[in-house]
Amino acid sequence: MAVRRILTLITSGTIVVSGAVAPAHASPRSDPTTGRAVFTGAASASPTSITLNPAAIGLDTPATKIYIAVVSTLEQLTIDRKSLDLGTGSLSDGPSVHDAALGPGGDVAFLWHPNDRLALGVAAHLPPPELLPEDRSPLRYHTLGVGQRAYSATVGVSLRLPGSFYFGASVGHENTFLHLRYARDTALEAGHGAGGVDSDCGGTPCGVENPAATELYDVNVRTPLLSASNLRVNVGTVVRVAPDVWIGLAYHTPPGFDIQTTLAGDMYITRAPRDGGVKLGGDANVYVSYPASADLEVRARLPQELDLHVGARWEDLSRMQAYDVRGFGSTFRSNGIPEQMLRARGLHDSFAVWAGVEQVDLDTRKPFRFGARLGYETSAVSDARLSPTTVAPAALTLDLGAQARVRAWVIQLSYGIALSPNTSVGRSAFDPRYRLDCVDSDYDYSTRACQATRNGYALPTAAGDYQRIDHALRLGFRYELP
Repeated sequence: MAVRRILTLITSGTIVVSGAVAPAHASPRSDPTTGRAVFTGAASASPTSITLNPAAIGLDTPATKIYIAVVSTLEQLTIDRKSLDLGTGSLSDGPSVHDAALGPGGDVAFLWHPNDRLALGVAAHLPPPELLPEDRSPLRYHTLGVGQRAYSATVGVSLRLPGSFYFGASVGHENTFLHLRYARDTALEAGHGAGGVDSDCGGTPCGVENPAATELYDVNVRTPLLSASNLRVNVGTVVRVAPDVWIGLAYHTPPGFDIQTTLAGDMYITRAPRDGGVKLGGDANVYVSYPASADLEVRARLPQELDLHVGARWEDLSRMQAYDVRGFGSTFRSNGIPEQMLRARGLHDSFAVWAGVEQVDLDTRKPFRFGARLGYETSAVSDARLSPTTVAPAALTLDLGAQARVRAWVIQLSYGIALSPNTSVGRSAFDPRYRLDCVDSDYDYSTRACQATRNGYALPTAAGDYQRIDHALRLGFRYELP
């Protein structure tokens, strides 16, 4: 009877989460609804610890639990672009883009304590995505949308050793589907030569960003259905260093432990109007290096039945410099389509810190529990490399949480906001003059212009003003089996 109830709850939770999930976007950053979020952390007993820090699931009460959560992010983004004069290098006001995008996801988890030293957990996880503006013509040479959905299943174990020391590990299998859309300026690609910026586009020189010379790309790729390259490993420890002080530390590998993840699929190209506007199709691979990360938390008891939570996170985002897009097939070659295109991200390592207090869940007769945290996240990209593809400036964070207990059910709601100041980019690393100078040098790759071209920065400028506000929400339902 108990097994039937467990299976029914897991099935129901899967339906709830799947129904809430729409096609979403790729995120190089960690899930903002765990770690810094109230009621979660590397030294906190939570079903989210199966992936965050598997050692911490051993801190939970011995009851068997089912956990279902719906999570979502909402990104509000404003980009006021600047236009670049190729002759003088001066900037002038360009178009503005205002975007708000919702990125849902969810979790289903099952926790079991066979004895007082061992804890086991199983979870299905759909992390919320990074959101990029879609179908925004002023941004088309940087992005027309990046869509990714990663489905993962994780199994974790926590073992309590002598001396209040917990060690845990979990292994997840993650399938990733990536959809890239962007435009290529074929006049800029040709430099000052035939078909280049000085050629004719409807009676006038093409220049840069001319719609008549705009070629559209639609890339759909995925990881293999079953492969060791899809495996991710989380390892962690939690240790009590004083009667009411705990320290948790966890490390998360990139997929397959490899420097690069290979995604395979197809690519469709719509030629520029001046080239006939025909549609081409062929095979494609995308190579990308996803980051590793680490989480740290110190949890200490305060008076008035409060816990202090101080946490930090490091993400190895410097691995993720670009999407390396490669098309295959005679159709592409015969039409002069580049065999390789680097869609630059230009990320660097980022750090986040936070601190706050929460009421301790000591008395099950108390119906409510609250908590709050303040934090700071460093930027994940320099101002010069900031672009519509990667808007990741520094941010201040505020997270609030509330819990309600109704018999065997525990309902937790957490909300977080990340506020980034307006960032003005004057001298952008993205500069179309790099392409022109590289072509004029007969592709001398010892020059700065050709190095920038090879690395994906010889695009229309990304100069302008950027403003970003992120919201994160987690609504979780935990049921304790008798």
